[in-house]
Amino acid sequence: MIKFIIVLSFFIQFSFSDTIVINNDFEKTLYKSTKKVFSTPENLSIKSVQKKEFSNTKKSNFAKTPNYIWTKFNLVNNTNRNKELFFRNLRPGIDYIDVYIIKDKKILDIFLLGDLRSYNEKRVLSRKSIFNFNFEKNSSYEIYIKYQSIGAVTNQWEIFTPHNFFRVETIESMIWGIIYGIFISLMIYNSILYFMTKNSAFLFYVLSTLFSGLYLLTLNGVIYQLDLGINLYLVTISTWYFAYLYIIFILLFIIKFFNERKDSRLYRLVRSLILFQIFSLSLLSIGFYDNTYHYTTSKIDTFALLSFLFIFLISIFEFKKEKNYSLYFLIGQAIYIVCFNYYTLEVIGIIESYQYSWIILPIGLLLEVIFISLALNAKMNMVENEKVEIEQQLLEQSRFTNAGRTISYIIHQIKRPISQLGSQINLIEATSMLDKKNLPSTIEETLPKIKTTLEYINEVNHSVDTLFLNPNGKESFSLSKQLNVLISLLSDYLLKHNIEVKKEFEDIEIKTYKGSLSNVIMVILENAIYELKNLDKQRFIKISTKTISGLIYIEIEDSGNGLDCVETIFSSSYSTKLHQGSGVGLSLAKIITEKKLEGKILAINTSLGAKFILKLPIK
Repeated sequence: MIKFIIVLSFFIQFSFSDTIVINNDFEKTLYKSTKKVFSTPENLSIKSVQKKEFSNTKKSNFAKTPNYIWTKFNLVNNTNRNKELFFRNLRPGIDYIDVYIIKDKKILDIFLLGDLRSYNEKRVLSRKSIFNFNFEKNSSYEIYIKYQSIGAVTNQWEIFTPHNFFRVETIESMIWGIIYGIFISLMIYNSILYFMTKNSAFLFYVLSTLFSGLYLLTLNGVIYQLDLGINLYLVTISTWYFAYLYIIFILLFIIKFFNERKDSRLYRLVRSLILFQIFSLSLLSIGFYDNTYHYTTSKIDTFALLSFLFIFLISIFEFKKEKNYSLYFLIGQAIYIVCFNYYTLEVIGIIESYQYSWIILPIGLLLEVIFISLALNAKMNMVENEKVEIEQQLLEQSRFTNAGRTISYIIHQIKRPISQLGSQINLIEATSMLDKKNLPSTIEETLPKIKTTLEYINEVNHSVDTLFLNPNGKESFSLSKQLNVLISLLSDYLLKHNIEVKKEFEDIEIKTYKGSLSNVIMVILENAIYELKNLDKQRFIKISTKTISGLIYIEIEDSGNGLDCVETIFSSSYSTKLHQGSGVGLSLAKIITEKKLEGKILAINTSLGAKFILKLPIK
């Protein structure tokens, strides 16, 4: 019982003193030197400070202030051997830290630490402020520390033996490597998606991830550790630029991701938030090299918290619209706003720091970018599914469009033969009534003509069969014969506009969807006729077929004026007929060629005019 009381009294004494006792079994500890603090606007010397009276406080985390903050504590090496110890401040990002090691009222060593100290002044290069000292056996020391920073200051120090120090540094470096490996992978992946889809939501996502990553690198001292030779003050101030740029691009992402209309309330709110971030950046830039000015403008940092609150409310609002992909965005924002607000309250000195709180913001931001990436992929999959459905509808529509167009051609084609057939029957009928003597000779002369006319009508009827028979299955057929059928359907239009068709056909047997291939060729021929009909020069369409390396090439070239924009010729918004066309024809031709015929379609300009090239597999 007496032993317990002695241990308890020793613990109470140690807890309420400013002394660190090092014993033989010491490995590591977290010391909160929060008992003795002195704050002054003057840059006093160590000798002057030693004469000052320090006040007692329970705080170890101090809000940003232009004053110099001094703290002191004692360290006793109770062992029978010298002890080398590493001291690491809990928070990166403190501008200046001066450490004085004093024994018997004599200064043994001075360490100049902090992010704005040159690399040459730092004895240990790390993302945090670190110093090490070899404490003599059975000796006591006084340690005075002076802080000055435009950010918040924490007076908590981790104390390690050399072995534990290097182990912790290695583990943390590995964690940062994993975090930024994931960041970079997501940026590369979404950059590729941007170049593939040209959707600016992916670009804004990449930029927001980039600036959030840079914000973490500077806020957590990683940039300082890399020793890149960059102006250290510039790195420190850039932390806030990166934060505001991150907010701006995440807001731009919201506009593009949710496809908000410019007249919507949400769009106007997001635009106002973006303008406020730009205004904040402008205020920050006015006094770029004035530390006093930054203490004044730091009040706007609080509004960054409000911006994230608004973003979170926006994500809730979008989720209520029953957009499935917005759930990922909502989860990501919920996680990040909790982590960001906690970390910000700690950084600005409102709440106390904890030993492992440095990992909260990186993990929160990492989860946010992962969930936003999931949201982007979910939306892309949804859009892709909708696109497939639309393409399927267009393919079905194309069958009816093709049928209607072909029927109109057939009606136009058989109008004259039917009229001729009626005239021939009327001739026989009139001869039978009025001139029976010459009836046999009239029948003999007229029947071959009737037979020829019926054969022509039958041939036209066969064209319908070739276009619409077996629409859902592949069949083998002669490519040249099918092309001749299509040309015959357009013969009256070609004749009317004085357009010559030049044919260079190889004898090729192809197995594919006959109706779909015919539809694609008819679209190209119709566009060529439209382009040629009003030109005051020789009008012709050249059609050629050939096989190269197991592929069938169908080339259709006209003598028109060429294509205005080859890059967008197959876009649904492009039409060769100006205001008279919908732009669906060539776009649909591309879909049919690639999705159903398993081929490729190209458009180029030649010295003669425009040329369309179809590349199709033989089977």
